[in-house]
Amino acid sequence: MSEFLKKTLYLTLAPLGLALLICMVDAVAVLFAGMLLAAVVAGYALVGVIMIITGGEETGKALLLSAGIILLVGLSTCGLIISHLKLRGMH
Repeated sequence: MSEFLKKTLYLTLAPLGLALLICMVDAVAVLFAGMLLAAVVAGYALVGVIMIITGGEETGKALLLSAGIILLVGLSTCGLIISHLKLRGMH
């Protein structure tokens, strides 16, 4: 397995696994997991672009790819779950 793939898998699966564990707690925890993933994606994108500009190209590309995968998988899943929740008066 290449070093790029290892970095990408680690950077993608760590936040998604943490968000999955948070989602198991409570219905309202899904909102927190979605906000956590949104912050992680913004951070990964910003740091990835900075690293590509400054010369850390492999890690920067892995961060940007991980941000895209988290956007595709994590936030879409949280969005679908949130759209079907009945959150104590929040409609």
